[in-house]
Amino acid sequence: MRQLPRFAIGTIQPGARREPAIWALTAALTEVGVSPVVFRSSLEVAANDPAQLILGRASRHLDSWAMSRSDAIAALARGAATQDTAIVEGEFDLARLGSRPADENRASSLNRLCQWLDLPRVAVVDVRDLAIHGVRRRPERIDGLLLDRVSDVADAAYWQTTLEALWKTPVIGWLEESTPLRAWCSTVAAGNQLSREVFLGLGRQLLTNLRLDRLRTISERATELPFEPESWLFGTRGRFRIAVAMDEAFGGHYPETLDLLEEAGAELCDFSPLRSERIPAHVEVVYFGRADIGRYADQLAANHCLVQSLRSFAAEGGRIFAQGSGLAYLCRDAVLSGSRAVSMTGLLPVTAWSSGDEGSWSAAEVEFGVGSWLAPQQVSIRGYRHNSWRFESRGPVIPYALGENNQLDIFGRGNVIGSRLLINLAANRHLLRRFFEPYSPVLSGSRRLSD
Repeated sequence: MRQLPRFAIGTIQPGARREPAIWALTAALTEVGVSPVVFRSSLEVAANDPAQLILGRASRHLDSWAMSRSDAIAALARGAATQDTAIVEGEFDLARLGSRPADENRASSLNRLCQWLDLPRVAVVDVRDLAIHGVRRRPERIDGLLLDRVSDVADAAYWQTTLEALWKTPVIGWLEESTPLRAWCSTVAAGNQLSREVFLGLGRQLLTNLRLDRLRTISERATELPFEPESWLFGTRGRFRIAVAMDEAFGGHYPETLDLLEEAGAELCDFSPLRSERIPAHVEVVYFGRADIGRYADQLAANHCLVQSLRSFAAEGGRIFAQGSGLAYLCRDAVLSGSRAVSMTGLLPVTAWSSGDEGSWSAAEVEFGVGSWLAPQQVSIRGYRHNSWRFESRGPVIPYALGENNQLDIFGRGNVIGSRLLINLAANRHLLRRFFEPYSPVLSGSRRLSD
């Protein structure tokens, strides 16, 4: 069992933005030494992660669709230490009305995570939206309110008095309306990075209007987490090395996946596909996360020494795994927007086609029809399909996924496997365990591969 101060925070109004208030609150808590840890309420990939700048550590992830309740509890308990306060951010179900596809079962729900994890709930309320559309009935099961886009002290007093009287819910603070602030947030949402000083300034602005005592009372209301370390983590076959692609081009890794690999006994060593001449020595797995292939395609293609090192490693039966946009790097070539083709590593005889829309993701579930070192036959995984990339086979590959429309969601050759789905191994621990189990090296070309 773990006692962990925690709360969920999100919007309750359709179309309202939560980012300014959440970033401000995170920075404010950092300023007073609370040690927050931010968890996103979905495995979907954001264009940017301000938590890395504000806290010096990346956001973690929870997902009620891709994870089981036990997965979510384990991810929360592992991601936050005893002295931390966990903040789970997202949209409450009220804010998602009309903004999601009909199949809600294939999307993560912040409300469901609150039920699973016993999370007190803080709602970000856009008072400008309330002024236009009016005050609706009280949202269910909200423990605190953080007012956003407040014009001045008098405006804050009016909305605090009104909402506390109507909704019987305490206001924990308010953030001023600021045109430059909204412009900054739009810049971050578009994928451009800001300085840490901007976020800290935003936090100091909120701190003057924040009731820390009320927020602390809310966060400490949560019960103990029913979490116990898993026995399999201590029974792996011994320490071994995993080479992780990490540089400006390859920065897309779930931090909880890397943490769990290390906890299970793996030694992680970084290398740069842009600059390294070869992969690190004595590794058993080479691991690629999502990547900005479009921006760095020419530099990646020009690193012939590393490409040759990867080919030699694969030819000897070494295991290579790439997911999301990182899969394009393993292909023969990548066709970028504007129909410009750039040679990649050629580990898989496949052409990767990019639509240029890097923010296009959808929840997907895939069942393995063929076994591999990554997963046995008939095992299912859940992740988020990178819709901005499609793949066309130019030679023999093994399509691991069942279903005519899913065959090139996960495919490989030899011990090289690529997944169009972005998979959080912390949410698919049955796959993560496979990294540590004995396997048979499969030499490229040593067996007949299906078309």
